[in-house]
Amino acid sequence: MCVNNKVKLLCVGIGGYAEVYLNALLAKEEPDFEIVGMVEVMPERCKHYPTLAAAGVPLFPTMEEFYAAHTADLAIITTPIFLHTRQVLCALSNGSHVMVEKPLSGVSADEAVINEAAQKAGKFVMVGYQWSYASAINTLKADITAGVYGKPQFLKTLVLWPRPQEYFTRGTGWGGKCLAPDGTVMNDSVLNNATAHYLHNMLYVTGGAVGRAAEAVTTECDLSRVNAIENFDTAAARFTLDNGATALCLVSHATEKLQDPLFCYRFENGTVSYDGKEIVGVTTDGKEYRYGNPAADVNEKIFEAIAAVQVPDYIPPCGVSAAAAQVRCIEAVQQHPIRPVKTEKIKIRDRFLYADGLYELMMRCYDEEHLLSDYEEYRELVDMT
Repeated sequence: MCVNNKVKLLCVGIGGYAEVYLNALLAKEEPDFEIVGMVEVMPERCKHYPTLAAAGVPLFPTMEEFYAAHTADLAIITTPIFLHTRQVLCALSNGSHVMVEKPLSGVSADEAVINEAAQKAGKFVMVGYQWSYASAINTLKADITAGVYGKPQFLKTLVLWPRPQEYFTRGTGWGGKCLAPDGTVMNDSVLNNATAHYLHNMLYVTGGAVGRAAEAVTTECDLSRVNAIENFDTAAARFTLDNGATALCLVSHATEKLQDPLFCYRFENGTVSYDGKEIVGVTTDGKEYRYGNPAADVNEKIFEAIAAVQVPDYIPPCGVSAAAAQVRCIEAVQQHPIRPVKTEKIKIRDRFLYADGLYELMMRCYDEEHLLSDYEEYRELVDMT
C-alpha cells in the first residue's frame, strides 16, 4: 500500500543513465512519490548522491539490505545488464513492482523465470524502452495493428552515435563485454544498449496487441569493432520477422560523424518515416498521419510506472515478453563473427576512434537497403579472415 497516497520508490543504481531518471524525479513539483532508498556501490561517483543523502534517503550496497528493514511500492532498476534478472527477482520477491532499464536481460530464457515470479507476486514488470511509452509510438502501433497501413513489408532504421574511448570503461568496466566477471551473459554492445530502442521499436510496432512484439525468424549480420572491446561497436543486421516483414538495423559507435535515429517502415498500403523530428505516415490513397516526436519526453516511462502502482491489473505496453523479443534478436546476432577494423583504417579525433569511411558506408547501406558486406569498401575496411 502507498502511504499518504505517495508511491514509495527504491532507486537501484543512481549513477550513469540513472542520473537522467533522477533529474526528472527530483525536478518534479509536488511529487506523488517518495524516494525511500537508494542502492549503489559507488555513490561517490553519482551526481545526485549528495542531494539524496541530504534529504535523508538511506543508502544500501545491496537490495537485500534495503528490504531487510524497508519496503517499496516500486523498484526502479538502472544497473548494468548482467544484474537485471537477479535484481528484478529480488524486488518481486519483496513485494515491489518493477521498472527495469532496457534490455530485459542478457539471456532470453530469463523471460519465463521473471514472468513466473511476477505472476506469483502479483506485480508488474515494465522494461524501459522509452519509445514504447511515447504517445507517438503507441498511436502508431495502434494504427498498424488496426490495419491502417496493411501488412508490414520492409523496415529500416539507422543510428550512428560515436562514443569516446572512456565510454567503454565506464562504471566497473563492463562496457562492450559479453560476460560479467561471474560468467553471467550480458552481451553489452551498441545494438544491445544505446541503440537497443530502435531495433526493439521495429519489433514493437509490428507486434500486434498491447504487450506484444514481433519475433525474428532469420538473422544476417555484419559485425565489426574499432574500439578495444570484446564485443562489437558496429552492426548491420537484417532480420526476417514472423509477420513476414524484413527489418534492417544499422548502428555504430565508431563513425566519424553523428546521425541521430532515422527510420522508414514500408507497408503494403503506405509508408511511415521518422526524420528525427516527427513520425509521419502516408497511405497509398493519400491520407497523412502525423504522430509527433517519440523523443519528446524520454521520462514518460518513469511517471507511467509510478502511476501504474495505483492501477489494478496494469498491463505495461512493454513488459517482459515484449522486451524478450529483442533479447532473442541479440542472441541470434551474437552467433555471427566480429570483424576487427584494419589498424591502418582506424582514425582518432579527440577521444573518439572511428573507421575511415564507415559513416558514408553506413549511410549508403541505409539509402540502398543493403548490409555492409554487400560493398567492396567494407571488405577493404575490415579483416575478413
